[in-house]
Amino acid sequence: MTKKITLLLVIFLIWGCGYQPIYLKKNNSVQKIKTITLSGDQKINKIIINSLGLKEDRNLLTGYSLILKSLKRIDIISKDKNGNPSAYKTFITVDISRAEKETIIKQKEFVSSFTYNATDNKFNFSQYQKNIELNLINEISEKIFIYLRS
Repeated sequence: MTKKITLLLVIFLIWGCGYQPIYLKKNNSVQKIKTITLSGDQKINKIIINSLGLKEDRNLLTGYSLILKSLKRIDIISKDKNGNPSAYKTFITVDISRAEKETIIKQKEFVSSFTYNATDNKFNFSQYQKNIELNLINEISEKIFIYLRS
């Protein structure tokens, strides 16, 4: 009996406090963006902009500018006895800045990395690297979404 009452109270508290999932309204969650400036790896920038649903509206009188700088780096972590790479680490770094009237208000750097071993089949290895890159970009995109919401 006390478990039912406790469960009922928890449900009412969550329902009454205005709890709302973060991803409920993904496209309408960001304030108005006047301009979006992209630099660095254009592929990464396009994937992030599309996944967040960001659109610029140059006709706005008020709003902020979003500056996105991205970088992809693949490092060789270890080599075998012949000198061939045997392990890699892919880093994706995205700097995001929010500016109003040429003044930067917020700035944050998002970094994501993954370590993996090399394979003999070059085609499968390149496909694996592309898959890792997309996963890292999606991870950063989720972090940016939460950052822009707060």
